[in-house]
Amino acid sequence: MQDYYAKLDEVDGKTLVDAHLTNKGKGQARTANDAWRRALAAGMPWPESYYVSPLDRCLETCKITFEGLDFPGERPFVPKVRELLREVYGVHTCDKRSSKSYIASNYPFPIEDGFAEEDPFWTAEHRETDKEQEARLRKFLDQVFEVDDSTYISMTAHSGAIRNILKVLGHREFGLQTGGVIPVLIKRTTVA
Repeated sequence: MQDYYAKLDEVDGKTLVDAHLTNKGKGQARTANDAWRRALAAGMPWPESYYVSPLDRCLETCKITFEGLDFPGERPFVPKVRELLREVYGVHTCDKRSSKSYIASNYPFPIEDGFAEEDPFWTAEHRETDKEQEARLRKFLDQVFEVDDSTYISMTAHSGAIRNILKVLGHREFGLQTGGVIPVLIKRTTVA
């Protein structure tokens, strides 16, 4: 039954495409905001750069998670919308992203160059496998580390994307709860 509904654009007048946060999800984002507030007050360094998935529920989570925090002037909150950071592509309509115009009109976040107006990756016929998602997220991380010299980076993404980012990094499996936060230490080494 869940597989049936996952492929629909709408049910009972409610849009399922690019699923939005529920009230429960907004509460989880506020919990993440509290966690950041406490950690920063305890001395955790502020992120120097931010990345966020282009799916609406992640954009909203990012906005709520960081709203109201007193960002230092040299480390402003400017999350970059990145296509490759998103959840699994295909089949499930909740993972089909909204248009670039919708994102730009609803979130004041810079969108990466080359970002297509309509979702170029979602198809009704193929659901991205874990291996395919790992390859995509490895490419995302390579792109970030190639151009971003920040020491402290925040990424707001989906549980499946986070799970596979950790796998790409060689991190142990970690069951991150919805709305949860995990700090990860990465040593970057440039390889020819």
